Amino acid sequence: MMDQPVTRRLVTISLVVVAAVLVSLLLPALLLVAILVDVARKVAASTPAMAVRIVVYGWLYLVAEVVAVLLLAVVPVLGRRRSMRLTYLLQERWASWNFDVFRIVFDVEFQVETSTGPATGPVVVLARHAPLIHSLVPFVFIAGRRGPRLRFVLKKELLADPALDIAGNRLPNFFLDRKSRDSETELKGIRDLASDLGEHEGVVIFPEGTRFSEKKRSLLAARAERRSGPIAELTTRFRSVLPPRPSGTLAILEATTADVLVLAHHGLEGMARVVDFWRGGIVGKTVDVAIWRVGRNEIPSERSDRVEWLYRLWLEVDDWVSARRREFADGLGERAPL
Repeated sequence: MMDQPVTRRLVTISLVVVAAVLVSLLLPALLLVAILVDVARKVAASTPAMAVRIVVYGWLYLVAEVVAVLLLAVVPVLGRRRSMRLTYLLQERWASWNFDVFRIVFDVEFQVETSTGPATGPVVVLARHAPLIHSLVPFVFIAGRRGPRLRFVLKKELLADPALDIAGNRLPNFFLDRKSRDSETELKGIRDLASDLGEHEGVVIFPEGTRFSEKKRSLLAARAERRSGPIAELTTRFRSVLPPRPSGTLAILEATTADVLVLAHHGLEGMARVVDFWRGGIVGKTVDVAIWRVGRNEIPSERSDRVEWLYRLWLEVDDWVSARRREFADGLGERAPL
């Protein structure tokens, strides 16, 4: 179904509309049940009010999806040029809405540190992966309303979101099939995405390819210990993020001479597992975000040197995240949840 756009959208849009209608009609009852659940959990284990938050967030997300799909269906009648401009605008507003709803409902505060000025393009954004909202973070902290228009390398599974599906395929993006056996076709799609970046554009890729877990990190380190060479040695040094998967990033760097922006963050780990999320692991957190620029002249030209450069760059991300983790362990990264 994922490879058949018409069938896929008929299914996903129908599910979203039906869910939005049902949740809207049942919202008072759902909130009442959620309040009772949260009171019981508070008495038993002093956990934050997650049930109410999940109901409210889910309802607002579904409403935004329906509105976005309706607007995206209308704008093509205005002509191609205006349609593209409005689709970019709708994409930015959709991302900002979902990010702000998440931030407010779950009482999450974001603190940003940057060593670079405005993110002028063209740029290649190497962003740390995160649970749930990782694709929204570059929108908010790099694109914004005046930053570069961003293209994304996203996993194909995200096509299940109809608004992201419609806007994402109308605009230049690439949905990566991580299960494909034809890796060269996938890499060509990534190269093509980055080959014609304009002065006010950027392309985003998540070099880790998946969200961090200690189990994944340990497995990769154990495999690296059985090998030799500088990349194997570098792989064993990661502690707080996963080593990068270089193929996609190298494909982008082959296709463009743009500078690199690194986007790191710490604090979203409270959503890594369903059980952590349900326990309120994200509520009241302060999420630290760091952005820094790497000039193109700092990136080696030889492929083997670029692989090592990427690993060392991502070790800088690892060091930064590890430092935030130590601060958090000392009680500097958590506030009293609302």
